Amino acid sequence: MHGRTQLLEPKVMTMLIVLCEHANSIISAEELFKQVWPHSIYSPNSVRRNIALLRKALCDDDKKLIKTHPKRGYSLQAIISSLSSPADAKIYTKPKVNNHKIARYVTVLCTFIFLVITWAIWQNTPASQQTVNNLKPITASKAIEHYMRVSPNHDHMAIIRSESHQGTDKHIYIKDLKRKKTWKITKEAQNYTYLAWRNANSLVYSASHDSGIEFGQILLDDGLQSTQQTQLIRRSDISWNSPFFIDKKQQLFYLANINASEHSRNVTLYQHNLISGEVRKLLTPNDTFKPYKISLSPQQNKLAVIGFNADSISVVKTFDIKAEQFETVKALDHNWYFLTWQQDQLSLLLSNGKNLSELHVSGDWQPITYNNYHFVQYIQAVADKLYFLEKRTDEDLYLANKTDVSNIKIISDSNSVDTSAAVSPNEQMVTYISSKNGIPQLLLKELDSNNESIIFDNHTQGLALAPPVWLNNTHLISALNNHPFVISMLGNNVNIKWLDNLLGIPLILLENDDTFMYVDKSAQGDWLYTYNLSTTQKQPLHEQLNARQLFKNEQQQLISASNNTIENISTKTKLVTVAKAKLRAFPSKDGIYYRSFKSNKYQLGFYGYKSEDVKPQQELSILCVQICDQLQAVTDSYYVLSKKVSQADILSLEISHEE
Repeated sequence: MHGRTQLLEPKVMTMLIVLCEHANSIISAEELFKQVWPHSIYSPNSVRRNIALLRKALCDDDKKLIKTHPKRGYSLQAIISSLSSPADAKIYTKPKVNNHKIARYVTVLCTFIFLVITWAIWQNTPASQQTVNNLKPITASKAIEHYMRVSPNHDHMAIIRSESHQGTDKHIYIKDLKRKKTWKITKEAQNYTYLAWRNANSLVYSASHDSGIEFGQILLDDGLQSTQQTQLIRRSDISWNSPFFIDKKQQLFYLANINASEHSRNVTLYQHNLISGEVRKLLTPNDTFKPYKISLSPQQNKLAVIGFNADSISVVKTFDIKAEQFETVKALDHNWYFLTWQQDQLSLLLSNGKNLSELHVSGDWQPITYNNYHFVQYIQAVADKLYFLEKRTDEDLYLANKTDVSNIKIISDSNSVDTSAAVSPNEQMVTYISSKNGIPQLLLKELDSNNESIIFDNHTQGLALAPPVWLNNTHLISALNNHPFVISMLGNNVNIKWLDNLLGIPLILLENDDTFMYVDKSAQGDWLYTYNLSTTQKQPLHEQLNARQLFKNEQQQLISASNNTIENISTKTKLVTVAKAKLRAFPSKDGIYYRSFKSNKYQLGFYGYKSEDVKPQQELSILCVQICDQLQAVTDSYYVLSKKVSQADILSLEISHEE
C-alpha cells in the first residue's frame, strides 16, 4: 500500500478477497466467517480480529474503506478493478491451503490486490469527480410519498401522497421549500400516478382508472392554491404510463402501454401536444430497445431514454427532439434505473435503487459514493441539489396453521425486506427472498429444525430476483434480472444451473417437475411459454400475461385472476366476479381463496373446484379479520403471511465536484 508490500495471514487474505467480491455491499459477520472458516463454529472475535488486521494493512485508520454497519456486517467501499475484463472474471472458490507455497502465494496476491485497489482509488480517479453530501429530509411523516416534482423557480415542490401503503386514495400537495409549509390542492382522492409543472401556476397529473389513464390539469393562484381542476386527456387504449415531461412548446412526452406495467416492455414513446391534441409516436414497440424511463434535458431539446436491449441490459440513449434521432450513450448492466439530467446537460445521474452513478454523454460512467440501504427512486437534479424519494420497507414472513390460525411460526423477522415465501411440496421447507445481507438472496429455512442457509448468494449483486417456484422437494427455479436458473439441493450440496437459452421470469410448475411456465422477456408483449428441463424445448401458449395472476387447478387447467374476475382460461369460463373490486387469488388444493378490496375494506371468498360453492360467509369473515391484510399464499397446512411496514419520504443531497 502506497509503495509498500504487505504480507498477510492466509485467513486475512481470504477475507480481503471475499470483501472484494462483495465490494460496496454489506456482508454479514456470519457470512464472512462461513466463507473464511467454512468448517468451523462461528466466532465473531475471529472476524473482528481479521477486520482489524486488514484495516491496519490498508491504512484504514478512519474506517472509511472497510465500514462497520452495526448489527448488519461490513462493507468494502472501493472501486475494484482487475487485469481481465468483467466477462472473463471467475467466481472465487476457496483454495486448499498448501503450507509450503502459502508465503509465496500470499505475497504475490497481496501485492496484486493492493496495487489494484491503490490504482483504482488513487490513480484512476478522474480530475473532477462528483460527490453528494449533506443529506436533508424534505418530508418526514407517517404518510406515504409516491412522487414529486420541483417547481420551475425551485421554491416549491408538488407531491403525490397517500395515508396508507394501499396507495389508491391519493392527493396532491404543495410544499413550500423555503417556509417549510405544506398544503393539499386536490379535493377528491384518485389513484394519481405522476405529475409535472406546466408552468409556474399549472400542474399536469396522470391518474390510473379501471377504464384507462387520465391526464388532468390543476390551475393555481399566486399563492399556489388550487382554483380549478379539469381533465385534459382520457385514454382508454393504455393502462400504464411512465413519469412524463412537458416542454415550453406544451409538448407532453411519456411512455405508455396497455399491459399496466413498465415491465411488460411493449412500450410506445408518445409526444402529445397539449394545445392541439395531436398525438405522435416517437418510438413504437420493438425487440431491440424496450424503454422504461425518460427524462427531458434542461434545454428541452433532448430526451434521455433508458430501456432494455435484446439481452436484457439497460441501455441509455438520447433522442434529439427536433431531428427525431436516437443516439446510444452507453450499455450499462442488467439492473433497472431511474435517471435525471444534470443542469449542464452534459451528464445524467442514475439510481438503480441502491447506488448512485453519473453518466457523461460521452459514455464515461462513474459511481458516486453514497451509502443508502433503502430504495432510492424518482431522482430529480435541480441546480446543485438532488431530490429523491426514499422508500423504506420492513417485511417479515410467518406461517399460520390452517387448523389454528393463532398458531404462528416465524419464518423471518429482520429489519429488512423478506418476501416471496414459497413452501416446498412436502411442507418441510420454505424458501424466500431476503435483503438482510444488503442484496437480494434466496434463503432456505427447514421448518422442523429452524436451520437456515443461503442457497443463492447473488455474488454478481443483481437487484431483480424473481419469486422462487418449487419444481419438487429438491429443486426450485427463479431468475436474476430475467435470467432463469435452477437450484438443486441433493444431500448437503447446492448447485446452480443457469438456463442460458431463456430470458424471462418463471411463473408456475405445470404437468410434472420437468415443465414450467414462464413469461418471455426477449420480445414484446409478455408472451407465455412452457419450458421442459429434460428436452430443453419451449412451446408458446399463445397467451399474454397482461398483468394477471396465473395458476393451475387440480385438472391442470390454467386459471387467471385480474381486476374483478377469476377465469378458467382453458374452458373460457368465468368462475368469480366481484364488481368494482381489485381481486387477489390464493390457489389451494381444493379451490381458490380470493380477497377483494373496496371501500377501504377487505373481504374474503372461496371458490371450490368440485362443489363450485363458497365457504360460509361468517367463517370467512372471521378468518379475514385475522389474516386478510397479511395473506400471501395458501398451502395444504398453512396460510403464508407477510407483515409489511412501509414508509416513503422525500430527501435531498447537495451535489458538488471535487478536483
